Amino acid sequence: MKFARNMIVTSGILVLAVAIFDGCAPKRYSDGIYAEVTTNKGLIVLRLEFEKTPMTTANFVGLAEGTIKNAAFPKGIPYFNGTTWHRVVPGHVIQCGIPKSDKAKDPGYQFPNEIHPDLNHGRAGMVNMANGGPHTNGSQWCITLGDRSYLDGDYNVFGRVVEGMDVVFSIVQDDDVQNIKIVRVGKAARKFRPTTESFQKMVEEAKVRVKDADEKKRRDENEMIAKNWPNAVAAENGLKYIIMAEGKGKIPAPGAKLKIAYSGKTLSGKSFVSTAEAGKPYWREKPELFDFEVGKSKVNPGFDTSVAQMKKGEKRLVIVPSDQAYGTGGFYAGQREGEKRFVISPNTILVYEVELLDILR
Repeated sequence: MKFARNMIVTSGILVLAVAIFDGCAPKRYSDGIYAEVTTNKGLIVLRLEFEKTPMTTANFVGLAEGTIKNAAFPKGIPYFNGTTWHRVVPGHVIQCGIPKSDKAKDPGYQFPNEIHPDLNHGRAGMVNMANGGPHTNGSQWCITLGDRSYLDGDYNVFGRVVEGMDVVFSIVQDDDVQNIKIVRVGKAARKFRPTTESFQKMVEEAKVRVKDADEKKRRDENEMIAKNWPNAVAAENGLKYIIMAEGKGKIPAPGAKLKIAYSGKTLSGKSFVSTAEAGKPYWREKPELFDFEVGKSKVNPGFDTSVAQMKKGEKRLVIVPSDQAYGTGGFYAGQREGEKRFVISPNTILVYEVELLDILR
């Protein structure tokens, strides 16, 4: 009997050992919600921040499990299964989430941004929602491939990779997402079961918060402009200006070629200057001269309109409202090696000091 018991224990140890070496031992996670993303390159495990970003996580989980009504599939059909990594930018992100459906290529709805101060893009392996501007989130999501902290505040971070970063780095464009399995560990996680109704309620509540926040932002911005530039003259399309130094002659005719330089800032104090590259903004100490052709060159609509009204030698302060600046898309300068990417966030008012140095014809 003693021998038999030893054999049983030994057999149990052997079975466990075989299971471990075969990679068949069950995964053990701490309390939370996880997404096991099976790709053709291997497994990627995401930990989802359902308590900090409940709306964004509900969208992802609800689509993954087929519990949220969408335009691509009937209820019960997993949305992400069979999708591809349709965008892969080395050092930046891998992106997927376009459904393999004949009915629609998006879920048929959009939901607001949900930015949590504890979550950022500061390293590889962070999971965020792709969007086409503030509050246009749908089903496309990304995993960062490095520090992309310049995206903070503009994109919903709702999770991170906890297993499979080697797989993440091996992904190339058109690799497959074969399926996504949601794993819940712990009481709170098990209760998190998104439905169409619960998700829509979160979205409607978020829209109210967004509206209130936007109205407060506009009031604060208007008060700041009135306080700092009380003598600014109102012009078309919400533009305002102050002539800091008078110019001479006539305003340039359409097609005239100008030499211009500017320095600029946002109302929050972020500074930038013109570059010789078509006047695109960037951070550096001194502005660069650039060529501008009236009616053809495009910095942004408000800037272009203002320059066309200036005279040779004139220096003008111009306040450009966000919809006449870079709008909901913002501005993203090209990545320069060894430097943090320069970004002007969406919906940002810009204040320029523009100088028209010469009119060539």
